[in-house]
Amino acid sequence: MVACTVRAYQLYITELVGTQLINAHFSYAVRSAVAQWRQEITLLEAVQQLSQPTALGLRLLPAIDEVLAERNLTRADLVERVWGAAFIQLKDAFDPVELPETPTVFFPVPMAEGTVMARATAVGCLAAIGLQAVSYGSEENGELFVNLVVMPGEGLFAEKSRKGMKGHTDAVSFPVRGQTDPENPRISPSPDFVCLSGLRNPDDVHTTVMPLTSVLDKLDPGIIAELKTPQYHVRSQKTFRIGMGEILGDELVLEDASLLFDVSGQHWIRYSHNCILMDDEAVAAKEALVAFEAACVASISGTVISPGDILLVNNRIGLHGRSNVGGEPGGNSRWLLRTYGLETGGLAVNQRYQDVSYRLYP
Repeated sequence: MVACTVRAYQLYITELVGTQLINAHFSYAVRSAVAQWRQEITLLEAVQQLSQPTALGLRLLPAIDEVLAERNLTRADLVERVWGAAFIQLKDAFDPVELPETPTVFFPVPMAEGTVMARATAVGCLAAIGLQAVSYGSEENGELFVNLVVMPGEGLFAEKSRKGMKGHTDAVSFPVRGQTDPENPRISPSPDFVCLSGLRNPDDVHTTVMPLTSVLDKLDPGIIAELKTPQYHVRSQKTFRIGMGEILGDELVLEDASLLFDVSGQHWIRYSHNCILMDDEAVAAKEALVAFEAACVASISGTVISPGDILLVNNRIGLHGRSNVGGEPGGNSRWLLRTYGLETGGLAVNQRYQDVSYRLYP
């Protein structure tokens, strides 16, 4: 199996150049490291190690470094790559084998060989670019990985699971890294990256990404200035609201917030179309939002997350969505796993839950 994988990789890279070649080396380095790790332990031991993702990431790094060095690359090259693009797709990063039927709930993730490999590969990818895999206590019970699947029945979440999604960033009401919530400094930063692992995608549903640079290139300076002005009200996304009520006593809502930020020579964005409000008299602010949404639509890049692929979406410089999913729940329907990645060096102790270190507050 390993020999076949090596041969397939060698054939694949002969046609690649530039950033595509770096992506292929990145994918192969993590795939090799995870395969080596998996050979040495039982399935139950693998699941147990996934409950400590930071330690697992550190365990995988030496093998990742070794493969990268053979290709005259370092992890610094990967970091430069992922911060220079709204997303990168790592093809054939793991084998989605021995899967059960697609689940019909956000969590738990079923224990199976394919889901273990998908999760370990995601942890390795994030560790390789200097991030830790994290979750938030207020979203989906604080689970590190959640199923993105079609859900049965009617209701808000069932309907949402089938529909297309407009471009957005995740954890939109949380501060971007380097800033603090104006009323509660314990609120953790939103994630730097959204990591999607492909298990099934029989209808080739597209994940859409809107690079922020492309969006802003379509906007006048005056519009950009409005987006930077602290004049918007930002609600929390629906998947966070129930948990926030339990933890904070109410939904987290930002008043007089900016949507666009200047950070280290880059623009960073936070945005979700259903969560941004403004005062009735803020005409210029509303016009800026309309222009921004139109520029997003005109800047869509699409990609299909095939089984075995990892998609890393930069949550600072890219917005992501998807086309309509459709189909019936369960069976062999579309199934992705999602986790978040964050550079955690600046976190305060009280921004983590002490009993589950990867889980962030709230």
